[in-house]
Parts: sequence; structure tokens; C-alpha cells
Amino acid sequence: MIRLMACLLLLLAGATASLSAEELIWSMLTKQQQTELLEGKALEVEENVPESAWPRFIIYQMVNSSPADVAAVFWNCDRAPDYIPNCLSVRIVHQPHPWIIEAEYTLGMPFLLSDEVYVSRNELRRHSATEYEISWNVLHSTYSKSAVGNLLVQEHEGKTLLRYTNLVVPGSRIAGLLRATASSHALESVQALVKRVVWELEKSPALLEKQLGTMEHSLEKSSP
Repeated sequence: MIRLMACLLLLLAGATASLSAEELIWSMLTKQQQTELLEGKALEVEENVPESAWPRFIIYQMVNSSPADVAAVFWNCDRAPDYIPNCLSVRIVHQPHPWIIEAEYTLGMPFLLSDEVYVSRNELRRHSATEYEISWNVLHSTYSKSAVGNLLVQEHEGKTLLRYTNLVVPGSRIAGLLRATASSHALESVQALVKRVVWELEKSPALLEKQLGTMEHSLEKSSP
């Protein structure tokens, strides 16, 4: 009986934590920002940070899908070149655990610069049945000293509230040159992800079902 009560308390605590997290994200936004999101617009926020010449880019958007759909499409990173602007290739180089992937990305660059090649360590987490997070940490890059970020997706009013966060510390020689490009690329990438999710729901449900199965397999093998 004591064990049963303890399990119930843990479940209640987990559910409360999940709800609090969702309320916190939504409550961080102004009424005007919330209205824009509900109208289908993307919301971009920039936060200046002392450790980087570039700000932290934060993008919010509502998606007409489940949180699992968005997470599954994003987690299938080797298909990113199919829809992410300027993403030329993605190659899985190491997978130490089913829920952790190290992938090599190649991006086309503007201003006649050579392609950027970087390796990112991506980690998948499920916080609840309606909340997923994919975080990344760039291990090495052609142009950046470091980059960390995450994609958090939660259910909100029957849809998905997406929050994309990325902080890049650029190499000094490109900091000024690519500042505006970095901002526009972040927004375009999120919008492309949203369009891809909707496209798969409408045009390629078999692919989406496969991606959901792959993500579920990764999560089943993850540590508690």
C-alpha cells in the first residue's frame, strides 16, 4: 500500500511539473505575442548574452499537429536536407545510445564562403506524453566556436506550442558578416520544419508513422 501511494505521488508530481512547464512558456509571452501565435504567425525573440557577439535566438510557433509529430520529424535529422534551407547533407557519425545521435551537417554558405561543416550531439527526451525536447551541442564547426540549443514541443489548446532556442558563439572573422544571415536562417528553418510536419501529415503519413516508431524505439531504450 505504501509503495502504491508513493507511485501515485510520483505520477502526480510528474503531471504537475509538466503542466507548470507549459504554463511557464505560455505565460512568458505577452497577450499580443500569444495572439500572433494563435493566428499562425512565428514569433522571434533575440536575447543579448555576454558570451557571444550574436544573441540567443528564440522562436515560437504553433503547429497543427501533436507534439510527438514535430519531435519525430525533427529527430529524423538525416532527412533535414529534404526541407531545411541550405542544408546540403546530414550524416550520422556516431550513436552512443538510441536517444543520442552525433551527426555531421554540411550547410551552404553565402558570400562565396566555403560550406560549413559541423558535428552536433543531439539528445532526445520525453518529459511527458505531450512534451518532448531535443537538445544539441555542437562539438566542432568550421565557423563557430560553440553552439547549444534545444527544441521544446508541448501540447497547447489541442495543437503544439513549439519553442526553438539556439545560441551560437561565432568565430571572430564571421561574427559581423553573418549576423543577419544567422537570424533569418533560424526563422526559416523553424518555418520549414512546421511546413514539413504538416506536409507529412497530409501527403506522407506512412513516413511520419515510421518516424514516430523510430523515435519511440529511441525513447524506450533511454534511461529513466
